Formats: sequence, C-alpha cells, structure tokens
Amino acid sequence: MKFGEFPLYDAIGVELSHEVKCGGRVFPAGHIVTADDIRLLRQAEIKTVVGTFFSPTDLRPDIACDILLKDIVGDHLRYTLPENGCSEIYADADGVFVGLPDRLLRFNSHDESLILSSLLPYTPVYKNQLVASLRLLGPAFDADMINAAVEKITGQGPLLRIATYAFCKIAFVRTVEHGGEVSETAEDVQKRYAVYGFDIVRNTVCVHDREAVAKEIDKAADEKLDAVFIESPTAPLNRADIIPAAVKEAGADIDRLGWCADPGVSALIAHKNDMKIVAFNAEDFSSPSLDRLVRYIATKSLPFTDEFPTLATGTLSLERLIKFLKPEEEAKTVAVGALSERSKVAVVVLAAGASKRMIGTNKLLESVHGIPMVERAVQSALMSKADFVAVVTGYDAKFIERRLVNYDVKIVRNPDYASGVLNSIRLGLSVLPPDVVAAVVLPADMPGFTASYIDKLIDLFDPKAKRKAVCLPSYNGVRHNPVLWPRELFKSVKIVPEDAHWMPALVEHSDYIRELKLDDDLPISDVNTRGDLSLFLSRADFSNDAEKALEELEASLK
Repeated sequence: MKFGEFPLYDAIGVELSHEVKCGGRVFPAGHIVTADDIRLLRQAEIKTVVGTFFSPTDLRPDIACDILLKDIVGDHLRYTLPENGCSEIYADADGVFVGLPDRLLRFNSHDESLILSSLLPYTPVYKNQLVASLRLLGPAFDADMINAAVEKITGQGPLLRIATYAFCKIAFVRTVEHGGEVSETAEDVQKRYAVYGFDIVRNTVCVHDREAVAKEIDKAADEKLDAVFIESPTAPLNRADIIPAAVKEAGADIDRLGWCADPGVSALIAHKNDMKIVAFNAEDFSSPSLDRLVRYIATKSLPFTDEFPTLATGTLSLERLIKFLKPEEEAKTVAVGALSERSKVAVVVLAAGASKRMIGTNKLLESVHGIPMVERAVQSALMSKADFVAVVTGYDAKFIERRLVNYDVKIVRNPDYASGVLNSIRLGLSVLPPDVVAAVVLPADMPGFTASYIDKLIDLFDPKAKRKAVCLPSYNGVRHNPVLWPRELFKSVKIVPEDAHWMPALVEHSDYIRELKLDDDLPISDVNTRGDLSLFLSRADFSNDAEKALEELEASLK
C-alpha cells in the first residue's frame, strides 16, 4: 500500500482520499482513478491527486478485521460485523471475562495500527455487556502483517473468552467454637450459594479444630467434589492458624493466604488435587472482593497462583472509585510533594561488558556468596537511598536481563557495547527521568560497593549547592569508581575520550570534587579475573547485622 500525493502519470488505480471536482464532474472519495479520468483531470489542469494505491497483497479494513476476530473471539462471546475496520465484542453469557495479560500485550505490541481494547482480565461480567473492541487504523493492511498477528495469538486458543458458571458440587463447612450455636439453616445456606450455581452436596458444622476441619476436607475429597468452602468465626491470619494447619494436615497445598483484591480479605486459597479449598471469616462473605473470588471458583476460571498479584489492579468497586478525601481527613494524610521540589539521585549500573579477562564465563553471572555478581550490584542500588535505578546491558544481555526480571529497574540494552564503557554510560544517563539531579555510575563488577557506600556518596552530594560537586571514593589518596555526577555534568560524558575515561572531566572540575575517604580498598575492588574473584570472596562478608549477632550468639552457646 502506498499513500500520498500521486502525479497524474502515476495515478491510475489510485483510490481517492478526498473529493475531486473536474469540470462538470465530481470524483468522490473512494473513487478509483481510471485512464479516462486522467484525461479529464489533465483538461482541468489538475496535476496531482491524493489517495492510496493498493497492492494485490493488501487487505481492506473490514476483511482484515474479520480475519483477526476469528482468532480473538472465543467461548460465549459475540461480535458486531466489522465496519470501517471496527468491531465490538460482547459477553454472550454471565461469567468471568478471561484473557491472559501477556497474550493481550503481545497482540497490541505487534503493530501500531491494530488496537484491541478490553476489560481487565478476570473481570466478572454479565450477558450482553461490552467486554472488548477491535479497531484497525488505516485504509489497508499488508496480508503478511495480519497473518503474523494471527500467529501471535493462536498458540493457546482464542485470545478472549467468557468462563461461564459451571454448576459445581461443593462442600460447605462452618466451624464454631466449643458450645457455639448456628442460627442459619441449611436451606438459607443453599440459597446463598445457589446464586453462584453451586450445589451443596455436604453441609456440615464442626468445632473450630484442626483435626475436625481436616476430616471434613478429606471427606469432600473422597466424594470428588469441586470445592470446599470453610466459614469460620475468625479469619485465617497466618499459616500457623487452625484452618491453614488443617488444610496442610489434609494433604492439601496452600496457594495463597490473603486475597489480592480491594477491599482486602484474609481468605485462604488452597487445593487438594483438582478440588479447590477456600476458607474465610463468615462476616466477609458479602465482601465484593470475596464475591469475586467465589465467582472464579464457580466459573472454574481461577488464574494460576503466580497471577494472583495482578488481580489487585482494577478491583476498586464503583463505590470506592467515586470516593474523595474530605477536608477534615487531610490532617491524617501524608503529602509527598511535587516532584520538582524533590532532589532525586539515580544509580546507573553498568552491566554491558564482554568480560574478556574472565575466560570461559561471564563474570557478572559468577556467584558472590550465593547471588550472581550483577544481582549483587542491582540489590545494592535498590537498597540504597537512590530514587531510580537503571541497568545497561549488552554482552549476554538475555542472560543478564533474565536474572533481573523480578527487580524494579529500568533496563536499557546497548547494542554497541563493544565500542567501550563510555558508550554504555552515556546511554544509561540518557534514560534517567528529568527530575533526577545526580547519578551514581556503578560498575556491576564492584560487588563490594554495597548500599551503605552508595548512601555515603549520596550524602556527600548537596543538591541545593550553587555549584554541585562530583562525589567519588578515594583510598590512600587515589580516586576510584564509582562516581556520582550532577546532572549539569552529564553532557561532559559526551566529550570525554574513551581512552582517558573520566580524567579530563575530573581534572576540569577538580575544584569541586568531594571525596569519600575509605579505610579499606575492598569496596572499590573490581573483579576482572578468577584470581580477583577468589581474593574478593575470601575477604568479603555480606551477612547483615542480624545475621552477625545470631552467629555470635550461637558461638557463645557452644
């Protein structure tokens, strides 16, 4: 597809984007220019037309949209016929809207002209409720691009679906303290749970006791029921409580204690084989967040355990969405302040080098007291007073980034890492937020420069000073990395020659360098060879104060 302004000699077959008046004729938008049209346009002294030329492999919006919908729309959904490349998708039954976040992200990241908007995954929905919309932006779409988009969403079935109520058979267990009474009848309980399509096969009352509850779970498992709901007078607050202990005694696995939805409830979620177990305080049954959990069980759409934390996003009820802070309540709140009024310091961790002197391995992946060296550096940065952490990767980037996937850091990959460390430094500084006033440039091969030393560098820096200082450690009168640079000097990095490292900038600004004088060279030791690593490990002690106190106590008791 080509879009733009076409000269008349090259306009045959172009679909007009705008109306063109030619003598007594009008060519409407969408008209395809023919050879006869060219003659008339020349007579009217029109030299160019604006439009689109379609190739044989181009798909019109409605056709492309229809192709995608076939693989997007799954169980119990219906969609409107595409119109101008747009379609709306509705629930065709009550249930839970299901769509894996990573699959949705993969599709929406494929091409900027394809936009799939939807409810948050795992949202309870009702029949005929709008759950998603697909919009294609443009007059035509390359068939190969559309086919590639389809490939990204066909490996695990349709992208979206509705999990409907499965009419599960369940056991209901109510625990009471010794001598306690139950006012709710079995019929009342049945009506309460029938809303979710549950058929209560077992309805029992037992004492709030570990062995008694474990026996009820075993009985439900023997009858191969879909779920067990345990209502107790007290909420399970930790895994040593009676209900969690009973669940373990029954041979079940605890998935989570504490349900991640607003408002939070202390519910226990477990499973024994395929049977789900949910335990909670009886008073929480009417909570909107627990209602959502029960609906997951009823529709057999409960996500995998590692996805539970994602469910906290978007769970505010409508009542809480319209809640505003009252003036009389402000005294009990803490105002963070404007970002412009804060003095943020960042850490840029350099982890892009090729580790040439550590033959046969990447030194940054070598273990330093049980943790890869690059993780040591990142942990130190995160545990420090720094407000923002960026990590520059390059060599072995995929392996390095895989180790950092669970850390809240900004990762930027340097494809030109072989050109030298300054290239990585410039890249790392360039991605820092505008409210960062200084940055500690920390090589990842310095595992001894821990959070406490980073904090000391930051403490040396005065963000309010008229002339802000460069801060760096020194030992025996010799200055070393890492260096804290004020933002005013970030530009200096661009003119520092590679072979001179920081020296020209340091000499130029030597009149306002502040040194962190060290009594030991271990913090500024960089690890380049296996010998360096062995020496460092023999000297380093990464145990915290609590661990040291425990070791001293154990030694005194021997």
